[in-house]
Amino acid sequence: MKTKAKKRMSLSLQTLHIQHQLAEITKSGRKHWDLYRWMLDPFLMLDATKAVLANKGAAGVDGVTCEQIKGKEWEFATGLASKLRSGAYRPCAVRRVYIPKRDGRQRPLGIPTLEDRVVQRALVLLLEPIYELVFLPNSYGFRRGRSGVECSAMVAKEVYQHRFVLEADVEGFFDNVSHRKLLGMLKEKIVDPRIHDLIRDMLLAGYIERDKPWQATWKGTPQGGPLSPMLANIYLHYALDTKFQKHVLGGSVLLRYADDFVIVSALESRIQALRRSLYVWMREAGLKLKETKTRMVDMRNHKRGRESHFDFLGFRYHLRAFKDNPRRFWIARQPSEKARLALRENLKSRLRADMNTVIVRGIVNAVWNGWSQYFRYGNSNGIFYKELRSLHGIVRLYLRKKYRHGRRPVRWKQLSHLEKRIMHGIKAMRVIPDYLSQQQRQYVML
Repeated sequence: MKTKAKKRMSLSLQTLHIQHQLAEITKSGRKHWDLYRWMLDPFLMLDATKAVLANKGAAGVDGVTCEQIKGKEWEFATGLASKLRSGAYRPCAVRRVYIPKRDGRQRPLGIPTLEDRVVQRALVLLLEPIYELVFLPNSYGFRRGRSGVECSAMVAKEVYQHRFVLEADVEGFFDNVSHRKLLGMLKEKIVDPRIHDLIRDMLLAGYIERDKPWQATWKGTPQGGPLSPMLANIYLHYALDTKFQKHVLGGSVLLRYADDFVIVSALESRIQALRRSLYVWMREAGLKLKETKTRMVDMRNHKRGRESHFDFLGFRYHLRAFKDNPRRFWIARQPSEKARLALRENLKSRLRADMNTVIVRGIVNAVWNGWSQYFRYGNSNGIFYKELRSLHGIVRLYLRKKYRHGRRPVRWKQLSHLEKRIMHGIKAMRVIPDYLSQQQRQYVML
């Protein structure tokens, strides 16, 4: 299976040259006064168009789909660059849909129009080389060359060394980002008013729900657009990362993936002090911590108990005894209960009785491989075999629903060969317990 790095589209030489120039300006300590002119480059816009088409995605409020643009990428990119040059471009409202969460609530998802997605992607191509030199090493989310798997491995390493963990969760982060504060943070590096106006217009574009009128967005960034993860990283860089680096001395580590983060320390008193500081920092940023999901976890050997675990990025971190010394424990990471439940529910929802067994085999194989590729970096060997048995059960349930004599199911002896055919070659993946390379081990604690 190809890695994320290999899947990335190659950029044109013109775009790479632009990114190199922006990086050099940032390294010199200068601010970006004329960033907007690079937005007008047709090759940059073409690369943004190709990236959006490769990600596919649903249509926005204007109904324009990716299929309608395929084969016309250059005309679309040059036309959009001309609209930006003349000032005719205006962001449209996003189409809001809701996706169910595991706790029964619904998460709002904003789907921008194809034009807006391309402009946002072009902005990301310009902001990336600037802020990659600004972001701190403790930030892993939505950054080139970094991943959730790497972040989870680093968390296990730091927890083993420090043992006290502050598990925190920001309540409705993407819905509560202050536009005024965000634009103020952007001015630290970018002072081009045209870029500020463009981003402000995107934030204030509002949203439209089905059978409802347009509604304004006075705060927050819509999840679903290419620009939203970049803005989230910028906001939390200044609201959290830099403050942690400035006020906290050695012995404590902050590890963040987008708006999910944990703080690790060797002293309980320091964790308690950091928790109080965290409430202050979040309040200054216009955010709020979720009380029910913010807690301190004691991961010391002699304090091992029912609460000696926490979940982060889909993994559950817990203490496991060494075989040669049962009184000492190491930090194991395995798929959390929520991640395992999500796997089963995802597969059940996708398998329908009217599907051909060949299609079902492809779905089962794709879902299992995608889930296993992420969780193979850990200590998930036993979990893999348990979930593989669950997959067999889900396939049996599908076959029971598909083949029936009226209201009565077909005898299992007649269907067992179909289960074997569907599950043939689908096996538990070999786990990789240590993801970190030698270069990544040289992580410098804040």
